Amino acid sequence: MAVDLKILRIKKGLSQQEMSKQIGISQATISSWEQGQSIPSGKNIKKLASFFGVNADVIFNAIFYN
Repeated sequence: MAVDLKILRIKKGLSQQEMSKQIGISQATISSWEQGQSIPSGKNIKKLASFFGVNADVIFNAIFYN
């Protein structure tokens, strides 16, 4: 089963606003990623992977294969 960014965020019990404060990325950017309107840079993929405690491949797959 594919994982998407929204599912990862919800499993962590966070709103987009809470997540944005914790990782230093705007809520609008997180929303844009979750809706597939934009994609995170390589640097932000690494930041997301670290934040969620997953391999960067999980984030990459969530973005490109969902």
